[in-house]
Amino acid sequence: MIIPTLVLVSAMQFGDPQSGARIDDLSHSPWREIPVVKSVSYTTQSDDTPGQPNVSTMSTPVIQSIPAPTSMPPSGMGYGGVPDPDLVGESEPALQMRLPPSNLNVPSTASPRPTSPANGSSGSSYLDRQNFTDYGGTTKIENNKVYLSRANVKFDKIARLSAPIGGIILEQRTVKCDIQGNVMKASNGEPIMIELQRGVLVFTGQQVAQLDDRHPQAQFSVAKTKLAVAKKEATQTIGIEYAEASVEVAESDYNRSLGVYNRTANAVTIAELELKGFKVKEAKLQWEKANIDHENQQESVKVQEEEVRVAQTQLDLRKVKTPFNGMVVNVLSQVGNYLREGEHIAEVAMLDKLKVIASVDGNMIMQEQVDKKRVTVTVKNPGGQIDEFDGFVRYAAPSFKDNRREFEVEIEVDNRLVNGYWQLKEGDFVDVVIHL
Repeated sequence: MIIPTLVLVSAMQFGDPQSGARIDDLSHSPWREIPVVKSVSYTTQSDDTPGQPNVSTMSTPVIQSIPAPTSMPPSGMGYGGVPDPDLVGESEPALQMRLPPSNLNVPSTASPRPTSPANGSSGSSYLDRQNFTDYGGTTKIENNKVYLSRANVKFDKIARLSAPIGGIILEQRTVKCDIQGNVMKASNGEPIMIELQRGVLVFTGQQVAQLDDRHPQAQFSVAKTKLAVAKKEATQTIGIEYAEASVEVAESDYNRSLGVYNRTANAVTIAELELKGFKVKEAKLQWEKANIDHENQQESVKVQEEEVRVAQTQLDLRKVKTPFNGMVVNVLSQVGNYLREGEHIAEVAMLDKLKVIASVDGNMIMQEQVDKKRVTVTVKNPGGQIDEFDGFVRYAAPSFKDNRREFEVEIEVDNRLVNGYWQLKEGDFVDVVIHL
């Protein structure tokens, strides 16, 4: 006998009181908005098909239990043989995934949340063992330690190398270095150059690309020539020496004429004596000008040095260099491309330091209790090997990210290089222990 669809779906969306299974598959259905106001009881026929329901009017709505299905309904049918529009056309594997486990024991009014392992160990992920879909929650607080599971590892720094100024890419090459950062050289002593590609190790200040720099090269050459001339002129003191000699000659001539004027009347006129006095003043002014010119030449050297630095900066802007030690993880351009200012050439990721993002239950602990605390990060490799890494909480969010009162923590972790490969990788899920 057909079960009223309204009553069946209402019972299913609240869950099975006997098994504790929560059924959320139909939570999006508009049927959920229609309340069940009558109690329903079923009689079981010999073929285990629900019989005719007995409906009685009650003052308080009561929902009776519906046995959990023991087998999958036909494709497109809901439990109890009722057509389900959400299931029409689904394959058997998809339907199997929608079937709630019969041994699940969770109250229908609360979402399932993980519980901590009995011994509090973080050797293997508890959430992996439980196949829990959420991640980053508090698992346990014990012995001044906060245990977090399935925290996410991310790159701490990833730089997009861009063109500081517009220009054509002349080359995308860099020197080859070993894992310690030592430049590898050929037999003739020249550095080995390699093409810029993914997986290349780079180090702080290492050039990876060259833009067209012919014009700034010419400006740099002119600036250096002017600087050389200014320095040469600044070292010359012949002008000062000539002015000093001119002063001595003019003073000697004036003093001799003055002596003659004093000894012999009318031998030197007043006008001649005054003219010679003016010659002395002129020579002294020439000497002062020579000193000023020399000082200006010294300042000119400084100006030319600044012009050389400006020209050098223009050259440096055509060289794309890495800001930190890392690995090239993406190449976004090629030789011959014209790049506008700010367009990206490559991406470099820092590998020796990573960050771990996790969520902490604010109902169990406060932000100030975990901030700046020492951390142990544990990762289980596919081969079963467990590796631990040291770190610390460098940021605890001052706000909760959802209504579950969870706040985010950011952990800085030191990575390790073993046999040329970094052990901790971006995208890993790890277990975390915060030492309070």
